[in-house]
Amino acid sequence: MIRKTGSLLCALVLFTCSPNLYSAQKSDTAREKVRTYFNRLVADSGAHGAELRMFLNLMPKGGDLHQHFTGTTYAETYLDFIKKENSWISKKDFSVITPRDTAKLPDTLSVDKLRSDNKMLSDFSMVWSDKDFSNHYHDQNAPDVQFFGTFANFSTILKYDGALYTEGLKILKNRAKLENVQYIEQMFISPGYKRKDARFDDLCRKSIADKNIPELHRTFQDFVSVVRADALYQKAVPGYLKQVKTCADAVNDESFTLRFQSYVSRNDSPAEVFSALYTAFCEADTSDLVVGVNIVNAENSPVAMSDYSLHMQMFRYMKELFPGVKTAMHAGELTIGMVRPEDLTFHINEAVMVALADRIGHGVDIGYEVNAPELLAYMREKKIPVEINLTSNEFILGVKDGQHPFRLYLDQGVPVVLTSDDEGVSRNNLTDDYLHMVQRYGITYDSLREIAGNSIRYSFLKESEKSQQLVNLDKRFAEFEARMARMIANASREGGKKRTTNR
Repeated sequence: MIRKTGSLLCALVLFTCSPNLYSAQKSDTAREKVRTYFNRLVADSGAHGAELRMFLNLMPKGGDLHQHFTGTTYAETYLDFIKKENSWISKKDFSVITPRDTAKLPDTLSVDKLRSDNKMLSDFSMVWSDKDFSNHYHDQNAPDVQFFGTFANFSTILKYDGALYTEGLKILKNRAKLENVQYIEQMFISPGYKRKDARFDDLCRKSIADKNIPELHRTFQDFVSVVRADALYQKAVPGYLKQVKTCADAVNDESFTLRFQSYVSRNDSPAEVFSALYTAFCEADTSDLVVGVNIVNAENSPVAMSDYSLHMQMFRYMKELFPGVKTAMHAGELTIGMVRPEDLTFHINEAVMVALADRIGHGVDIGYEVNAPELLAYMREKKIPVEINLTSNEFILGVKDGQHPFRLYLDQGVPVVLTSDDEGVSRNNLTDDYLHMVQRYGITYDSLREIAGNSIRYSFLKESEKSQQLVNLDKRFAEFEARMARMIANASREGGKKRTTNR
């Protein structure tokens, strides 16, 4: 009897001294219930699609590390912007006609007129996004042309009013919070400066053709001096950082954090890419709000393909000048048929080994890389994650299900992060991509939590900020699991009542 009393006393002392123990046990119990429930839904996802979507919509997702501002904004929001700027829509091709284009005004529609006609509104959305593409694909451009072709429309209206960026970011923040996303790294706007120089172009391309990398880097070094002396460059960095700070101040709060990536276009001339890249690295090196640099646009376009190795050398050079700046690079957003087979064999490898990318965006053509096993092992060892974009990869590349390398990366131990890419163009959201992942690739609940956590662990936040975001994510998961456990318990009670009634 004494022993039993002593054990009881010890237990009481233990709970008194460790007030978090009971809540931890309670949390573990909730997690186990949620794990069992999730596994049951996944086992028959066809019958439980709506439940899975609800579950994933409510689940904390951490961050979204691959998101383009212009492509994430929906066509409906752009119509609001067009009306606000007193601009019109072309009857011919649904492009934006600004008050500066007075000669074109007879062939325009007002936003209100467009919205009053459901057919015209639908047609507008089909031009400005991928809406309803599968029902009319024979009347439209090829998927990759359709996708990348939308961006010219976006820039027309945005370039006239910087305040639209702040307004748009507030909308994106509210949408992210509805999806339980707490952090976004956004490819926001280009650096604001680029310079043409035909002589530089010729020297760079000759050095790459001759594989004379030392000479190439000397050409880079000489051009840096030219860029730095340019008065337009000297205005670009402070102007960009002012825009970034204005937007961040309007959006960031205790429950949501926004950071930016600057970027360059891979379809410009070498001099333009290099000068813009130098500017982007300077911006990221100067501001804590600009956490990385990227390279964007269609990877299969002629200039992007012919200058790919040159661009990777440019990034390598910038990494040497600015060793503290992180890079997340679009690489391997290709598949067979888009380009020649031999052009699929090296893009991810050069992004990792030459350009020293800290994260890879897309990485779809990994199965075609000539040294894929060694590259995967290196990415696993160095913890270089891949940003997976299931929806856009399916539309642009036609790659989905088992043809997508998601499972290959996961099984090889390469960190993966699920990201949204261009929600406005694709007309989806991050939850959609989580649903695709769960239904297609046999993800367990523990893997789901790990992938959500990766979006913070592999972000470009400072380590102190990253630690706090992970604490916040753990707290959100505990609250989510407790909420779901209550729902599961209520469903069990209701099921028990029905069984009793049926007897």
